[in-house]
Amino acid sequence: MQKSLLDRVETLRTDDSLWQDFASAWAGEGGKAFADPEALCADCLQQDPLDLLQRILNVAPKLGNVAAATPARTNRLREVAIGLCLLACERYIRDECTAIGAVAASDGMLIGASHHLAAAVIAAVWCEKGVKLRFDPQAREAAAVNVLPQHVAPLEYGFQGDRDCARAELLAVVNAAMADLAVFDRPLRLAEIRKRGLPSDRVLKRALDQYEEDQGTRLMFGLQTRDPHPMDDPALRSEFATQFGVPTFFYDAATCGRLQDAEADAWKGLQADLLHYLENLFQLIYPLQEAKSMLALEDMHFQVALSFAGEHRPYVREVALLLTQELTKEAVFYDYHFKSQTAVPDADLVLQRIYHDQSDLVVVFLGGNYQGKEWCGLEWRAVRDLIKKRDGKRIMFFRFDDKPVDGVFSLDLAIDCGEHSPAEAAKLISERLQVTPRKP
Repeated sequence: MQKSLLDRVETLRTDDSLWQDFASAWAGEGGKAFADPEALCADCLQQDPLDLLQRILNVAPKLGNVAAATPARTNRLREVAIGLCLLACERYIRDECTAIGAVAASDGMLIGASHHLAAAVIAAVWCEKGVKLRFDPQAREAAAVNVLPQHVAPLEYGFQGDRDCARAELLAVVNAAMADLAVFDRPLRLAEIRKRGLPSDRVLKRALDQYEEDQGTRLMFGLQTRDPHPMDDPALRSEFATQFGVPTFFYDAATCGRLQDAEADAWKGLQADLLHYLENLFQLIYPLQEAKSMLALEDMHFQVALSFAGEHRPYVREVALLLTQELTKEAVFYDYHFKSQTAVPDADLVLQRIYHDQSDLVVVFLGGNYQGKEWCGLEWRAVRDLIKKRDGKRIMFFRFDDKPVDGVFSLDLAIDCGEHSPAEAAKLISERLQVTPRKP
């Protein structure tokens, strides 16, 4: 983790004013002012881990209030704070391991920690693969994005055998990282992989190497429960650890009966200590913003409203997430984001007003039995009236297939969803919005 921290601090150093703000805040907590990243990291390595962790907590609130920092620059400061904390955690874990005579293992690690965040950090230290954390501001939780989910691709995705299921899970996360791990839609990624087919081991290995280079960490399997899992097989676990450099660690219920009492007690105490610093750090560097007062749905104005049939939700959901990241949640009407306000009598009238009167651009995802669906049919009536009023510039069509829809003809061009990923679709919608006038 030392190299990861050094990379983060060196990136910070490229912005001189931001580096000076950070160095000033760091020195203000009783430390020295450092002129370069190497000196800062060297000093951190000489401090007692718990002293370093406490110092990080003390300086963390100041990093979010740097006057000159834009959101992007503030995130760079946060990344440095997280890197410092992980470095200190790494040293603390190693000290505790030495105290109980534990030996680091790279295959089949056993960690008696019940919290996924603590377990991920401990595992990252044991296997020396590093850990990448992401904070969800809505759930107010931090998670390790380089730890694969507990389950593997079920047979309904078409992958045959434990090995291919595990390979598909690895590739799904790698592919998500090319777009944005924050909006990782696992079912959609697995369906895409099934459609294209699994690549060779050589290609997968190169993809994993690229993931590590980009993210600064290697993927890991983390097994939490006693439920059967392909990586319970020692031979398969060993193969993935050696061939792909992907280790597996067991924690929580999965470790029951596998740890000595002294080890279990040590990990339990270590988990509590780590969470004291890790969870407090994220709360300090990502303070809870004052909740915005939500407007009543009938008073809202949307830049874009999405209309689609339920079977196409996985694709449209990712489009909606990408659009909300760019435009804000209040600018995009996606039904699941407004469940509390659409669960009312006369919801048909509410939806028709949204599509007809309250949105600059209505994006319709055609295909399957779109017009035959009860709710799609109601939304389609609003769209058809816009066409009747020659307001077609406010309508954008996407298609999943060539099935006919009443009111749509061959001269009504649509974008083929089969040829464009959700990320590409979101980009095309954003481009269209730039030339779409605001609804009066």
